[in-house]
Amino acid sequence: MEQSTQTQNAILQAAQEAETPPKRSRRPLIAGAVALTLVAVGAGWVLLAPSTEATDDAYIAANATSVAPRVHGLVTQVLVKDHQPVSAGQPLVRIDSEAFDSRVTLAEGDLADSQAQVALAEAALTIQDAEQRLASARVLAARTAIRTNQAESRRAGAERNRFDTLVSTGAVARNEVEKYSTRAISAEQGLAYAQAMLQVAENNLAVTAAQRQRLQAQLQMARAKGVTAQARLALAQQDLRHTTVYAPMDGTVGNRQVQVGDYVQPGSRLLTLVPLHELYVLAHFKETQTQHMHPGQSTRINIDALPGVSITGTVESLAPGSGSTFALLPFEPGTGNFTKIVQRVPVRIRFDAHQPGLERLRPGLSVTARVALDDAHERAVASRPATLQIDTTLAGTTPP
Repeated sequence: MEQSTQTQNAILQAAQEAETPPKRSRRPLIAGAVALTLVAVGAGWVLLAPSTEATDDAYIAANATSVAPRVHGLVTQVLVKDHQPVSAGQPLVRIDSEAFDSRVTLAEGDLADSQAQVALAEAALTIQDAEQRLASARVLAARTAIRTNQAESRRAGAERNRFDTLVSTGAVARNEVEKYSTRAISAEQGLAYAQAMLQVAENNLAVTAAQRQRLQAQLQMARAKGVTAQARLALAQQDLRHTTVYAPMDGTVGNRQVQVGDYVQPGSRLLTLVPLHELYVLAHFKETQTQHMHPGQSTRINIDALPGVSITGTVESLAPGSGSTFALLPFEPGTGNFTKIVQRVPVRIRFDAHQPGLERLRPGLSVTARVALDDAHERAVASRPATLQIDTTLAGTTPP
C-alpha cells in the first residue's frame, strides 16, 4: 500500500516538472556583454590617438669637447685633476717652451735685420733724390752755358767779319784780324763744349732717374721682407703662447689621458671637458610615434640610476633624419632584398631649469622619456573622416 502511494507521488511530481518550463541561465548574456564592452574599449583605444608617447631608448648626452694641443713638445705640467670643475680660460696643461723661446728670439733678429734693410734702402733713396736734383741743376747750368757761348760766338763772328772788311782797305793791321779770328774760333769751341756738357748732364740725369727706380724696388723688397719677418715673429709668439693649453669653456675634466713627460703632437687628445650644466636627453622614438610631436611639448623623464626621481623637460628639436641616415654605412633600401624596419628619429629634450636632482645627472645614463602630446580627442576627431572613408572603400560601398 505504501509503495503504491510513493509511486503515485513520483508520477505526480514528474508531471508537474514536465508542465513547468525550464529557467534560462544568465551567464551567456553576461559573457556577451563583457565581450562587447571589451571590443568597444579596444576599438576606442585604437581609434583614439594616445595622449603621450614614451620610449626607453633614451640617454643623457652633453656637447663634450676634446682638448688638444696646437704645438708639439714634452708636457712639463698638468694643472688639473680628474673630475675637476674648470672655467673657460683656465690653464690646463703646459708644454716645454724652450725651443719656442729660441724661435721667438730668432724671429725678432730677422725682424730687426729687415727693418735695418728698409732704413738702408730709404737712405739710399734719399741720397738718390739729392743726386737727381744735382743732375737737374747741372743740366740747367749746361743750358745756360750754351746760351752764353752762343752769344759770345755770335759776337766774335761779327767782330771777325768786320775786321776782315777793314783789313782789305788797309784800315787795320793783319795781326788784329788774326786776333779776332782766334777769338771767334774759341767762342765756337766753347759753344761745342757747352753742348757736350749738356749732353753729359742729361745722360747723368737719365742714369740717376733709372737708379731711382732700382732703389724704389729695393725699398719695396726690404719692406716685404719686413712684413714676412713680422709675420714669422707673430707665428713664433703664437706658438709660444700655445705651449699653455687653456680650457675653451666651463666644464668638468673627464677622460684625462695626459701625464707629465708625455710627448704630445698637435691634435692629440689630452682630456675631455663635459659641460654638466648643459645636459640634455637624446630620445630615439619610433617613426610612428612622431606624427604629433613637435618642439615645445612637455616631457616627463625618469632616470634609471635614480629610482623614484622624475624630472621635467621640453622637446627642443627633432633630428632632420632617422638615426640610420647619419650612420657610417647608411641604410640603402633600394638595393637587394628589402625588409621593412621601423626607423627611429632622435629627439632632443632639454631639462627644465632649477629642478632638484639635476646636479646628479651624468652623460650616458639611461632614461625613459614620455612626451605629452596635444589634445588626443581633437586629433582623433580630425582623423576620423579619413578612417571612415578607408573603411567604406574596403567594404565596397561609396562614402557619403
